[in-house]
Amino acid sequence: MFKGFKNLKSLDLQHITITQDVFEKLISSCPSLERLTLMNFTGVTHLIIDAPNLQFFDIGGIFEDVSFLNTVHLSLISIGLYVNIDNEENGAQDNSSKLLRFFVNLPHIRRLEIQSYFLKYLAMGYVPSRLPNLCVDLNHLSIRIDFDDLEENTAALCLLRSCPNLQELEMLARPEEQSSMERSTNFWEDDHWSSLFAHLRLVKVSGISGVKSEMDFIKFLLSNSPVLEQLTVKPASQEGEWELMKELLRFRRASIYAEVIYLDP
Repeated sequence: MFKGFKNLKSLDLQHITITQDVFEKLISSCPSLERLTLMNFTGVTHLIIDAPNLQFFDIGGIFEDVSFLNTVHLSLISIGLYVNIDNEENGAQDNSSKLLRFFVNLPHIRRLEIQSYFLKYLAMGYVPSRLPNLCVDLNHLSIRIDFDDLEENTAALCLLRSCPNLQELEMLARPEEQSSMERSTNFWEDDHWSSLFAHLRLVKVSGISGVKSEMDFIKFLLSNSPVLEQLTVKPASQEGEWELMKELLRFRRASIYAEVIYLDP
């Protein structure tokens, strides 16, 4: 008998158990929905978001898949996967591109926050050098990343190449003590770029320990950001912070106005 909430604009669901079909019917039966928050849920493994007027989507939890249908107005997304996944095991089952499928119905995304282990999800399957349809409206990007994970680095590079008008970037280091993934300590040393961060003004890098992969990424950013105004670095601990700060100050900067700010842990 449920006909939906035709006037509902904001829906916040936290700590719930709901079945797959009930969730899908609930979302598709709220045609005016503009804001959706979904946190710490059980019962839904494949999230299908069908909401023609949705503008804001905030999700954090354990799920297997997510896809968007009819979401041309969705512009702000914060998404976190709360469980580590094995890309090799999942990649053997599905060689399609999670990156391509995730962005195909997000033509006007402006702000994206990739939290917890969701970058691992996006790195599953085929990762193109850049998205076929660039995210021209995206100006703020936040990524939690293991800088020593080759596949995560590759997915992050694809995103960076696909956001030509990016103005603000936040990179949150997520070091893994043990991993079966291929490690890549020289990834950001290579010449990945055919164009520059033409509009990038503000960068924040947090949680680093000063390992080579992290420092290579910072060097890569500084040398390819001609209008950068501020780079803020916040390490994970105070151990070796003086040497870290000295090394940062030695890096070449494409922007003569770039200011490096070092924050205590």
